[in-house]
Amino acid sequence: MPTPRPSRRATPTILALIAALAAVLLALSAAALIPAPATAQPTNSCADLLAWYHAAARSPAIVFDDSDEEEWAEETDSMAGGDEGAFFPQSGGGGGGGVPRLSAESAPADLGARSETGTNVQVAGVDESDIVKTNGSEIFVMRDDGLVVVSTAGDAPSVIGGLRFGGSYARNADGPREMLLAGDRLLTFRSVAYGRSGERGTQLLEIDVSDPARPRVLRTLDTYGQFVTARLVGDAVRVVLTHDGINSPFLMPDGEGGWWWDDRRWRERVERTSLSTWLPIFSLVDHANARWRWGRLAPCGAVRTAERADPGIGTETTLLLNFDLAEGIGRWGAAGVVGATDAVYASRSAVYVAMRDWLTWSAADTSIHRWELSGDGAAPRYHGEAVVAGELVNQFAMSEYDGHLRVASTRFDVWPTTNLLTVFEIEDDGLSQLSVLEGLGPSESIYAVRFLGELGYVVTFRQIDPLYVLDLSDPAEPSVAGELKIPGFSAYLHPLGGGLLLGIGQNADPRTGRPLGLQASLFDVSEPSEPTRLAQVDLAPGSRSVSFEHRAFTYHQGRAYIPASPTNDLFALRVSEDNLELERQITAQAPVLRSLPINDRLHLLLEASLATHDLATLELLSGVYLVPPP
Repeated sequence: MPTPRPSRRATPTILALIAALAAVLLALSAAALIPAPATAQPTNSCADLLAWYHAAARSPAIVFDDSDEEEWAEETDSMAGGDEGAFFPQSGGGGGGGVPRLSAESAPADLGARSETGTNVQVAGVDESDIVKTNGSEIFVMRDDGLVVVSTAGDAPSVIGGLRFGGSYARNADGPREMLLAGDRLLTFRSVAYGRSGERGTQLLEIDVSDPARPRVLRTLDTYGQFVTARLVGDAVRVVLTHDGINSPFLMPDGEGGWWWDDRRWRERVERTSLSTWLPIFSLVDHANARWRWGRLAPCGAVRTAERADPGIGTETTLLLNFDLAEGIGRWGAAGVVGATDAVYASRSAVYVAMRDWLTWSAADTSIHRWELSGDGAAPRYHGEAVVAGELVNQFAMSEYDGHLRVASTRFDVWPTTNLLTVFEIEDDGLSQLSVLEGLGPSESIYAVRFLGELGYVVTFRQIDPLYVLDLSDPAEPSVAGELKIPGFSAYLHPLGGGLLLGIGQNADPRTGRPLGLQASLFDVSEPSEPTRLAQVDLAPGSRSVSFEHRAFTYHQGRAYIPASPTNDLFALRVSEDNLELERQITAQAPVLRSLPINDRLHLLLEASLATHDLATLELLSGVYLVPPP
């Protein structure tokens, strides 16, 4: 029997089906850019909150043995630590001849933000916690074993005071050690391990430094919450912590060198837990009044949860504390949301916490929660949440400006990968999505973001570095104003006056995208439609820099100070209106963690020492060991 030939009349039907399928796929793709609205729910009672934690924990998403817990801890970034045996850096390299004296008049202005305490921050007027702070006369340094106070008076800095961290029930644990300074009050945060169990937590010390030579602890706050970051606006302190609950399930040996999951024993353990397992408790000691109290760090009703406690959703909780440092840390307002934060951004009046989205149960999305805060230590007011498609590279991916939140994100759940800018309107009753700009750097991912008023700068990278200049003057219709493609990438962007942008990142092989080493680039973005690179300086092969720690970058009077790791170098670059050049390379025996220009001196912080250089010539003048007093 001959094979029947297909009917020509079927062709329109097939074409119609193909067109309909394409329309559906386009609709799905467009819908993916507008994730489902978030549904974080307030908690009615402590009993309801405990029941939610129990339901969510019955089938954990991550399983590991208690004995391997240390291996799962994140390693401390090399920019935040150093070799205990390393002391003073040595000047050398770069520039040849003498270094010209600084000329602030001809140098591009700094449009970034540097706090009064010496920290390079994202938002002017919003200080960020750091390992070192200064009031211009003294330098306060946080070490694992204590606080060191260094006086900058006289010919050479000297240690004039400090204190050792003690407590028989708490010992230092690997993790953050940072602080904030407001007037004569210092607030320190350090990661500790409590008791014989070694459970990790955070210890806050409120220290009176009105007499810098004799710092005095006023209050001690201990909690099982783990420190993430802190911000300071005036005397208002906003602290972000996370708490894991229990995350070491029962793994039983199977007799063949492997493990099997004991679901019954795990469920029994979960059901025996109290609310204190999931919502951390605190212990507060008021040393001046010899008083002690304890309780839950946050009220049950202030913790928001997902609408459903689906098994495997996770039981980590992010907590936000609001202190009035002028009144001390004896009273605070607290709020929280279930989930682990990926990035924290703060404006002067609000804090945004971003986390991989559990609200819509989509690992491809990021939920962003906004709290409004006052300066009197009152409870943070939960304002609303939003969900963006994709992941955020860091805190610089978020920016609040003129009643809008701008968010840059990368979608890794599609191929080719794509990058987006999502704009939300900040309304009285929450956040509403206003617009989405898509198609930035197809098949690439975001490496750096910086917002500056009505402009935004986004760097994407895979083999070539496209620098996008975004026009955000109309939040409802953001657009790409200009684009520049060059080899390598910038991972940190610092805005300067005169339409200049300084980028710190890596040079790269244009064919393979393989990073070749640390480089700095000066961009002219005065004409948004035609960004250009004015100059490029290759600094150190095989090293990294402030791309991993923006607080390690300093710009002062026309010089950019850029540390490198693991080469232990500090590069001083002269920035002019049309050029970028290396003036001096200072090589240390350990990473240069921070650089502090104060008056006519440049102080370099290493792990175990502070080295002082002449600010004009960069020649080494003196050094002091950072040892807390006994």
